Amino acid sequence: MDRSGLRPLLVTGYENISHGLVCAMCERWHQETSNFHLPVGEMTITLDDMACLLDIPVAGQLIQEDDLHADHGVEMLVGQLMFTMEEAVGKVHGNSGAFVTYTALKKQYETLLNRCNYLGAHEEDLSEEEEMRRVRSACVQVFLLLLLGYTLFAGTNSKTINLIWMLAIQDLDHIGTWAWGAMGLAFLYEQLNLTYDSGVGSIGGYMTLLVVIFYFLPFLN
Repeated sequence: MDRSGLRPLLVTGYENISHGLVCAMCERWHQETSNFHLPVGEMTITLDDMACLLDIPVAGQLIQEDDLHADHGVEMLVGQLMFTMEEAVGKVHGNSGAFVTYTALKKQYETLLNRCNYLGAHEEDLSEEEEMRRVRSACVQVFLLLLLGYTLFAGTNSKTINLIWMLAIQDLDHIGTWAWGAMGLAFLYEQLNLTYDSGVGSIGGYMTLLVVIFYFLPFLN
């Protein structure tokens, strides 16, 4: 967690945000300027806000891909998160793309954590050292994916997360090189822009940041 720079997200909290507040903020979002047009003037969420309010890195690598093919998602679930091939195919293709449910991730995290605890209690068995390394790495990645899915990259249906974010956590040795704040802000902007489509009935992104703007309004009048 320390190497990733995401530890602050563990204490920022996950809240149920008022539907009315989200709708009101979306109605005041202007795609052309990336600003909220409010009675007190224009406001927006900036990289400085991401750095100061969330205390996460805003400089570093960015994911270049726009989407992830379902087959690539299956490979990641099997190779990185230690799902069986049958489980991976069922989870990914069952969600119409490279997505996986939070329920499946939680179950896998519990399975891997229990295996870690078992292997840790039998450290004298040298033949299990390699398995311990693989299981521990997979367990950490599942946890990080869950954390990102509940915060920066929360999906529109609150049930699945896009496996494209695995591209940033699949190599734990370089996990501290990613610009989490910049990617999270870009994702939030993208989700707000989607609300211009009348057919969109929900929104993703870290809605807690909208609450921060709402709380600051009384001090701006």
